[in-house]
Amino acid sequence: MSNPTIDSLERSLSVDPPMVVSAGHLNWDVTIHVDELPTGDGETRIERLEQSGGGSAANVAVGLVGLEGEAVVFGSVGGDESGAVALRELASAGVNPGHVLVDPDAQTSVTYVIVDAGGEVSLLANEGANESFAAAGLDDMVLADADHLHLTGQGPETAASLATMARDHDVPRSFDPGRRVGDRAYDDAIDLVDLLFVNDREADAVAAATDVDPREPADHVVVITHGGGGATVHTPEGAVHHPGFPVEAVDTAGAGDAFAAGFLAASFGDPALADEPFPADPDSYRTPLVVANACGAIAAETVTARAALSWDRLRRVVDADVSTVRLE
Repeated sequence: MSNPTIDSLERSLSVDPPMVVSAGHLNWDVTIHVDELPTGDGETRIERLEQSGGGSAANVAVGLVGLEGEAVVFGSVGGDESGAVALRELASAGVNPGHVLVDPDAQTSVTYVIVDAGGEVSLLANEGANESFAAAGLDDMVLADADHLHLTGQGPETAASLATMARDHDVPRSFDPGRRVGDRAYDDAIDLVDLLFVNDREADAVAAATDVDPREPADHVVVITHGGGGATVHTPEGAVHHPGFPVEAVDTAGAGDAFAAGFLAASFGDPALADEPFPADPDSYRTPLVVANACGAIAAETVTARAALSWDRLRRVVDADVSTVRLE
């Protein structure tokens, strides 16, 4: 199956792969599939249990490598077997884990991902070693040589410091602050990035907690995902929407990470974004939205939070049509 747009993106990225520093959490994920969540004094049966490396920074990095990019992960794990296995998984996926701090006095963060029969997700997590790292631990030249910095849910001070370092080297910056955006002081980090990824609930939290209105941004590009309703890119000049792809969801954990990986990869490979990384013209984001939604659909059909992204899988989802977008 061939798709001219997807083919062009793949060729562009394979010839000149972008190097992305993906900073934030690395976890050990225990994914538990149940028919339904127990209530009160109830009990439910575990239908399936999987274990694997996870964490948004790691998931985005693996996704980018699957789409012909190059990625360095910056974060921290504990000095335990879970951390060692998580690092081996990254290396085997083609991600550079050489800048991950191993904290011998902490345990690797474990996230229990509970998935019901409809693919909806609940999380139980501990901090563990997730925030043992700080911006000062990253060699400045790693960022200087990068094409992009992608931030996930690390501590606010670390996020802002990394964004400042990247800005000083004229490296474009994106941020996916995650579920806790309303509880953490991310104002400085958000002000320092070019591109912000949030879902509908997180967009409301950003609007309430910061000076940024995600739906009418003054100087950001904001991507808002709508679950099964696709996603919308908002810029100072307008918005563009893609409705997403039909999917039989089995596990929506990691769908946002796969979405971000696809959006970034398509942005790097799209000639419309070659001269200016994240312009204000919403029409520039037609192709990245299609690719990102296709990646999110692949993740929703994947057990565990880390989907194996590839251009071949994307071709099957997109089905030779990259025109189903709406300008608002």
